[in-house]
Amino acid sequence: MVKGTCPMQRKSNKTLTTAKRTGEVPHPTEEKYRSILQSIEEGYYEVDLAGNFTFFNDSMVRILGYSKNELIGMNNRRYMSEETSKKVYQTFNDVFRTGIPATAFDWELIRKDGTRRYLEISVSLARDSKGLPIGFCGIARDVTERKQAEEALQASEEKYRTILNSIEEGYYEVDLAGNFTFFNESLAKNLNYSSEELLGMNNREYMNGETSKLVFETFNEVYRTGKPKTAFEWELIGKEGTKRFVECSVSLMRNEKGEPKGFYGTARDITERKKEEEALKEWERKYRMTLQNLDVEYFEVDLKGKFTFFTDIFCRILGYSKEELMGMNNRQYQSEETAKKVYQIYNELYRTGKPSKLFEWEVIRKDGTKRIVETSQCLMQDSRGQRIGFCGIARDVTERKQAEEQLRQHEQQMMEMNKMVALGTLVSGVAHEINNPNNFIMLNTPLLLDAWESGKPILEEYYETNGDFLIGGMPYTEMRENIPVLFSGILDGSKRIKQIIEDLRDFIRRDGSDMTQLFDVNGVIRSAISLLSNMIMKATTHFSVKYGDVLPSLRGNFQRFEQVIINLIQNACQALPNAQRGIFLSTSYDEKKQVIVVSLRDEGMGIPAEVLPHIAEPFFTTKHDFGGLGLGLSISARIVKEHGGTLNFTSEQGKGTTAEIALPVPQTKNVVAGRTKT
Repeated sequence: MVKGTCPMQRKSNKTLTTAKRTGEVPHPTEEKYRSILQSIEEGYYEVDLAGNFTFFNDSMVRILGYSKNELIGMNNRRYMSEETSKKVYQTFNDVFRTGIPATAFDWELIRKDGTRRYLEISVSLARDSKGLPIGFCGIARDVTERKQAEEALQASEEKYRTILNSIEEGYYEVDLAGNFTFFNESLAKNLNYSSEELLGMNNREYMNGETSKLVFETFNEVYRTGKPKTAFEWELIGKEGTKRFVECSVSLMRNEKGEPKGFYGTARDITERKKEEEALKEWERKYRMTLQNLDVEYFEVDLKGKFTFFTDIFCRILGYSKEELMGMNNRQYQSEETAKKVYQIYNELYRTGKPSKLFEWEVIRKDGTKRIVETSQCLMQDSRGQRIGFCGIARDVTERKQAEEQLRQHEQQMMEMNKMVALGTLVSGVAHEINNPNNFIMLNTPLLLDAWESGKPILEEYYETNGDFLIGGMPYTEMRENIPVLFSGILDGSKRIKQIIEDLRDFIRRDGSDMTQLFDVNGVIRSAISLLSNMIMKATTHFSVKYGDVLPSLRGNFQRFEQVIINLIQNACQALPNAQRGIFLSTSYDEKKQVIVVSLRDEGMGIPAEVLPHIAEPFFTTKHDFGGLGLGLSISARIVKEHGGTLNFTSEQGKGTTAEIALPVPQTKNVVAGRTKT
């Protein structure tokens, strides 16, 4: 802003104008002054005493939108409203009378295109070289955008204050000392003060000492951190001494520079809710006392699964004291698997609100023992209908479950025994009846084949002399090719019948094998591979074995365990679609678990997921084309179990199957050295 005299006081406007007309060269100082004025962003103007432009810079031209020729000599009334012209006249008149410059006031100007702009203008009296007033000069800054922003802000503030007055919750603004600077009608109504009484009132005037202290601590924390606080309760004292409870929020309020200037927030009247909560607490106290007297295993947990209440008898189930159990989460006394099931049940209960049916949990007591509890539970809600947790009744059913399991196992054993007795009787009779005629087939077929080979030269001689002839309705030339194949098929079928009978006998044979032998697992595998070498070479060109370096001896039966390895290798060979797919066998010792692991992986067709759980069941087979009876894996699983181990399968269709045997090592110092071979 320009204060004091104008630069043009050194030379009258008339002289300047005349010089401009006659082409007189301006004084150097005057030229410098004009260059400076042309370069500034603000508009600069000079008018005579009648308000007509005598000089202005380019910025002033841009502000008003007229050309220089149009603007020179133009009176202010042509680009101002009548109301603004009156204000300008009054201002210029005051400056003329007093000689004191006027600064920082806003005028509304009308541009050539009719649009209106707001200017922040300063006015100073211009004098000639004799000190006589010749006009006015000053700076004009375009503040249209700022004025529009201020008007928008004012409209927004008015709108938001109207909205705040219409809401049911109380709204307040206080300065840093806690004095009201603004509030809505709801807040004044809650405190029963008039707006005039409440404005400027400090919080200590409507709070007791304890609440005032809490308010100070809360506001102080918000001031220090800048973080809002929500959902905390204050007790307020109304004009007539009545007490009201409000649930408040508070946030830090800042000025345009970002400096803290006070606080604002909402206050919801919760007096009636507090009364209901107090009544509910009294009711809860009475009903909990009743539950304690009824001697029921009752419990309550919050939404996170932490105990909030339980009866004394409930503590006995978990073996913890009341102090230890209070606040304990369910994951602390449940396995991970059980905790997941509980979460799913509680989640369903939370979503639907429907009480759950009886279901069983396994809980882990303080002493580490496990118990089975049967529970029923339902959703808990507060007075507002908000979900707050779950409650239920638990009953220890461990003894009942153990008795049921023992009964089930006994019944299963009886069923197995009855089946095995019936099957044993059947197999014994069938084996005798089938083996006798089958032995005739196995013994006589090779003799018949030899007889054919012996008579073949005679038949050939006859053929050479007489040409082709019929034998059994078939030309001799075809018969001589098919006879060996037919005899071979008869012999293979007979061997298959014999193997099925052996499988049935093995399946029903429970005891009788010597299980006290110490044997080397690597030795068993070498023996099995030797027996099946022809089958392996026909099935695959990629067969590898990796023997564990040092394996402890196992106690059991060499021949029985060898049968397991043979069955697994045979299955792997039959699973391969072509010889380019491989079979990979390995042994290792897990010292930490003290088990020997035998792993057999094939790159066969794999086993469907729905079939995999059943492959070790008796008489279950997917190899009907190979004449399988479905007893190989069942027998293998039983033999492994007799050795104290486990047999597990994993498979992926199209990629293959892995069989893994885990055998516990007996407590012995005998160790058999192995070697690695691929």
